[in-house]
Amino acid sequence: MLVCSVGLSHKLLRGRAKALQVFYVDGQSQGNEQNSLPRKAKIAIAYAESDAVDRGKFRIYWQPIGDRTNNEAEYYALLKALELIAEKATGKVPGNIGEAVVRSDSKLVVNQVNGEWRVEDEKLIELSEKARDLIEDLGSIRLEWVPREENLAGLWLEGKLKPFSVERLRY
Repeated sequence: MLVCSVGLSHKLLRGRAKALQVFYVDGQSQGNEQNSLPRKAKIAIAYAESDAVDRGKFRIYWQPIGDRTNNEAEYYALLKALELIAEKATGKVPGNIGEAVVRSDSKLVVNQVNGEWRVEDEKLIELSEKARDLIEDLGSIRLEWVPREENLAGLWLEGKLKPFSVERLRY
């Protein structure tokens, strides 16, 4: 079963989801605007152990991903977050995952993975299917859209927030 949510304000969840693990994802592609090659893309995942996120008490995981479009970078960020959730679920990294929510400011990614929008780009079709499969395999994972100014991963990529820890991920 695919559990996705679009447009649901995460503020509504605070009262009923005390142990909710929260992952904010964002992708960035420098050079994407000018269609210059090669582009320099990277992803960021902001992780908090509960939905009551203190803006200074979250962990950032990031990774350069090479020559990718911005939409591809957004998908790669989601996929990496789902991999981290899977690793937590199997005990490969500390922490337990019960219910988790992944938040993105990319309406394209959220709506395509949710099945609300068609995916037409060949590469994005592959990435969307992989994300859906991982969400289905993991169980109680919700994918939600948030405005840009609420996306901790995006704010970190822009240099606007300082987390308590930053870790560069390996390929």
